[in-house]
Amino acid sequence: MFFRRNWIKTTGRVLDSRVREWYHNRMRGHVVGMPIAMHNYIVEFTAPNGEPAKLEVEQHIETVDVAIGDEVPLFVSPDGKKAVFDKKDPRINLMAVHKASKEAEKKADEERFRRQLEG
Repeated sequence: MFFRRNWIKTTGRVLDSRVREWYHNRMRGHVVGMPIAMHNYIVEFTAPNGEPAKLEVEQHIETVDVAIGDEVPLFVSPDGKKAVFDKKDPRINLMAVHKASKEAEKKADEERFRRQLEG
């Protein structure tokens, strides 16, 4: 399936956010387990028609929290009335951010260890 096949890839700027509860497990209409704190963001971007636009965009379980003022990758509908995060973009993809953080931590540890050995 090709969801959002004609949507335009762009970037936006986060203007505000609010926390919402998201439940991972649902069984027969009943919520099971503890809620996960997710965010809804107000994001400003340039719509496909060239006009500035603001929309509410929901954080997905596969994306990291972003701060107010951050630039974020988006997919915007051709009419500019809907937008979603590009959850595969390495700037906000949870696994990509985690992997980059681990690699940076490993490199810093190796550098610290090397300095100790030489010093």
